[in-house]
Amino acid sequence: MPSVLNEHYRYLTLAKRNAAYARALGEVVQPGDVVADLGSGFGILGMLALEAGAKHCHGIDQTAAIEIARETMRREGLADRFTAMRGSTFETDLPTPVDLLVCDHIGYFGFDYGIIAMLADARKRMLKAGGRIMPQSMDMHIALAESPFLRDKAARWDVPGMPPAFGWLREYEANAIHSHRFPAEAMLSGPATIATVDFREDAPDLFTFKDTLTATRDGVVDGICGFFAAALCDTVSMTNSPFAADAIGRANAFLPCRTPFAVRAGDAIAVSLSIRHDPRIVNWTITPPEGGEKQAMSTWHSQILSSEGLGMAGA
Repeated sequence: MPSVLNEHYRYLTLAKRNAAYARALGEVVQPGDVVADLGSGFGILGMLALEAGAKHCHGIDQTAAIEIARETMRREGLADRFTAMRGSTFETDLPTPVDLLVCDHIGYFGFDYGIIAMLADARKRMLKAGGRIMPQSMDMHIALAESPFLRDKAARWDVPGMPPAFGWLREYEANAIHSHRFPAEAMLSGPATIATVDFREDAPDLFTFKDTLTATRDGVVDGICGFFAAALCDTVSMTNSPFAADAIGRANAFLPCRTPFAVRAGDAIAVSLSIRHDPRIVNWTITPPEGGEKQAMSTWHSQILSSEGLGMAGA
């Protein structure tokens, strides 16, 4: 339970996130609406929906967090308007279709906490015809990033005192996506949009991107910063973009280079990505300017799940 409390404390206190959802729910919820809060955790979005005028909310979560939601609603006098349902949203059936689906399974990069598959399933099984979805759409963006901190972190497997037998973990870590909150001054290029998802429609299984990013200043490219911008409704958006002054406090995704490299303002850096969101597999390449050798990374090579997977990761 302490880990659940720590995790959801961070969600509840995440700068600007709750305020954005409160504004959006105030715009979207209509009197008498029935709402489903997917992956509801402690139930804060369901509570905000009820405060906005919803008649009833079904909160669905497969972790012990739903028990906190259940008890909180009882203490707040909302137990008759909030049904706590413990289980996966993919395996939960509602008594009747709802007017609104709400979900904040938006990851650091947007897709990476499973929101695309979760909303697609719920839209088909739980939502009334003509019902609403929050968020209604999401853009995924990238920019080149510089971070001495992350550069040092990647090099930690080669430092004096580290047993040489574990040096291979540097390669493992180079193929993993990490969370990091980037300031605007860490960006080495402008943003590029790699995909847009409309949650009211079916999304492709695979997103691909291939383009050239231009360095906006001299620096060292340590990797790619991934971030999102979500339209909660027509009038309210939410982002974790390093470029946005009103960004919420959610970390960004960091996709590292295998070997950082120097650039000068105006240099062209070729970048490609392919993202399979369910199950999550991300491949990315970064090519330094002036004929530098292409660097190719993949989360496939950082998936050590078993002895068989370990052998596969090193293949």
